[in-house]
Amino acid sequence: MFKYNRGFGESMSGLDNLKTRLNYTGGQRQQDRMNKDKLKTLKKALLYSYQGATAILQDKREFRCLINPNKMSNDLDDKIISIPFEDICLNQDRVGTTTEGTQSIGMKPGDVFIWKENGTHWLVTLQYKNETAYFRAQIRQAKYEVRIGDKSYWCYVRGPAEQTMVWSQVSGDYFNKLNYTLIMYVTKDENTEKTLHRFTKLIIGGKPWEVQAIDNLSVDGIIEVALKETFQNSIEEMHENQPEAPILEEDIIIGNKVVKPYDIIDYKINENYFNEDGHWELSCGDAVARLMQNEPGFARIEIVTGRKGSFILSYITSENNFSETIEIESL
Repeated sequence: MFKYNRGFGESMSGLDNLKTRLNYTGGQRQQDRMNKDKLKTLKKALLYSYQGATAILQDKREFRCLINPNKMSNDLDDKIISIPFEDICLNQDRVGTTTEGTQSIGMKPGDVFIWKENGTHWLVTLQYKNETAYFRAQIRQAKYEVRIGDKSYWCYVRGPAEQTMVWSQVSGDYFNKLNYTLIMYVTKDENTEKTLHRFTKLIIGGKPWEVQAIDNLSVDGIIEVALKETFQNSIEEMHENQPEAPILEEDIIIGNKVVKPYDIIDYKINENYFNEDGHWELSCGDAVARLMQNEPGFARIEIVTGRKGSFILSYITSENNFSETIEIESL
């Protein structure tokens, strides 16, 4: 009777076939195959799920995604986005086959995108790091566009939550204090990190708010800003609308040398004398004027007295000390 023995070459061919099948389904590791299966399921859902949506990124590229509900209340609209790490861009010309035309999407916490189907803006807040098959994160609706420095940002804003008023009495007169507060989430970048600090004033919803504290450490890509309501300063607005003082070549400290009571004035150092370790000081403490901003090349000063007088503004570096006398005219 003839007996057939499988040769070594044939057994190796079977191993190669098995390895090819494993690679086709995602790889030799079980985790890789599970990731590929999850990604395939997501891509089918992008086409046929009721939660399927189109995200318009900040660079205007468009990609399909899933947006599922998470939490919704009067304070926030919180949802979950699921989007591949790589996919076909919907508004660019197709390149080769489907797999050849994929490109990195690059979504990350702090990004803002537009939900194309309803035109709303959404801020990516917290990424689910344990999800490795595709990008999955919490998103919050950004309802307010806020001017910060030289740029505008779509921000999530919560509040005010206060339900009472704070009353005080002085010499028989009663008055209430401003006590409304807000919490704002905004994209963390070089501009927001440089601009946002205590006492920065922002216009949100047509009203002035003042920064009280910032947290730029807890969440990747996000700055959490605590604000309180503040007064509308018509004198400051009038000053901002006035032309800047002319810059003379011999000026070292650039800005108005004669000011009015309760003015808010900006000063800059001549770029020829700028130093990274430079800072500003006032000779009067906080009795006549106070430094609202103190940066290496820029200072914003508020006059807090209603009387005529003067004070000395100094720009101090490790190498030099430049001073300018600022006169305060009477009202």
